[in-house]
Amino acid sequence: MKQPQKILVLDDDENDYLLIEDMLRQTYGADLSIDWAKGGSTATGLIKSGSYDVCLVDHYLGDGINGLQWAQSMISSLKLECPPLIMLTGVKPCENLDLSASESGIAGFIVKSELTARHLEHSIRYAMQTRRMLRESLHSEARFHLFFDHAYEGIMLLDQHGKVLQANRSAELMFCYEKGTMQGLHMHQLISKFSLDYDLLNNQVAARETPPTMERMIGKDQRGNTLDLEVATNMAMINNVIFYSVSLIDIRHHLALQEELAALAHIDPLTGLINRRYFRMLADQEFSRAARTHHQLFMMMLDIDHFKLVNDAHGHDVGDQALVAVAAVLKNGVRSMDILARWGGEEFLVLLPETDLAGATLIAERIRQQVSQIKLPKIQEGLTISIGMCEAKPGMELKISISLADQALYQAKASGRNRVVCHQ
Repeated sequence: MKQPQKILVLDDDENDYLLIEDMLRQTYGADLSIDWAKGGSTATGLIKSGSYDVCLVDHYLGDGINGLQWAQSMISSLKLECPPLIMLTGVKPCENLDLSASESGIAGFIVKSELTARHLEHSIRYAMQTRRMLRESLHSEARFHLFFDHAYEGIMLLDQHGKVLQANRSAELMFCYEKGTMQGLHMHQLISKFSLDYDLLNNQVAARETPPTMERMIGKDQRGNTLDLEVATNMAMINNVIFYSVSLIDIRHHLALQEELAALAHIDPLTGLINRRYFRMLADQEFSRAARTHHQLFMMMLDIDHFKLVNDAHGHDVGDQALVAVAAVLKNGVRSMDILARWGGEEFLVLLPETDLAGATLIAERIRQQVSQIKLPKIQEGLTISIGMCEAKPGMELKISISLADQALYQAKASGRNRVVCHQ
């Protein structure tokens, strides 16, 4: 326990002060700093200008001055900045005075006739320890409220039946409640499927060792809006009473961000069509389905004729306009079941499920004709496309079907472009 370094004695009687000083020197040695004040105003100035570990205050200060009232005033104005105060009096029957002193926050009460060095040392040690514990408690409480009240996530303290004992501001805002109005609510009113492990209530060892759980749950705010929540529940036992702490994070924005990132990973940003990687994934699934159901599949590869000349003559911005225009025709020209992707550069791929040769050719010719009708201000010569197709027969790998469609596309180019060729 830390020894006092500086003590103030407020006593109008010099003899009493000298007696107290002698006892303090016996206990703490000559290095202890001791100041003496005969009146309350002097003591007030010393306390406000100095840092004392403890102050000994006489109850009667002469001229009708009440030491207890002075002490109460100091505690009221300085609060924790006031050093612990110990009252001294020559009056023996002091039960009421002692009670009044303790209720005011005064750390101790000593009758002068019973004062000994050991008694004084014990009272000072107790006063300093009590003040230290009070300060630590208040600091701990302040840290708790700083964390609890200002935490980003919603935090609630529940009793063993799932009723809200305390909720921080984030939780109140999350569920659209006014400040301080969530106390007494049951968690079922906020999250219908919320549950507690009541089997642990009669098993104190298990309750102490239960790790926190994290679940995704659906809640509703006071206005009826749905909340997508990540909920962490933890159990604690204090004096054999079980409490639960619940942390809640609204993950709607996280889910939206995940969907946006997934879309960016799957979508070609220029045309809005799916990219090569996502096409392979969807096409593999369709090939597996075709193997089970024995339906026909056709692979179609197409590209824009003389696209390099378009870029060279008009610039890449105009080339991008051409790609976007062709992609729009493709979106309107294929069926909802078809899988359409930008394969790379000016090349596009279309997988046509449940389609025979006649149906695939009809779709391809319709797209080719619609592309030839595209009008772009800076491309007076217009646009045409060449299309190669092949049937993806049972057991054929995806990469083989793409290769055969590419070979058919090469034949269409070699035959004069702006036409559809099916691999034989």
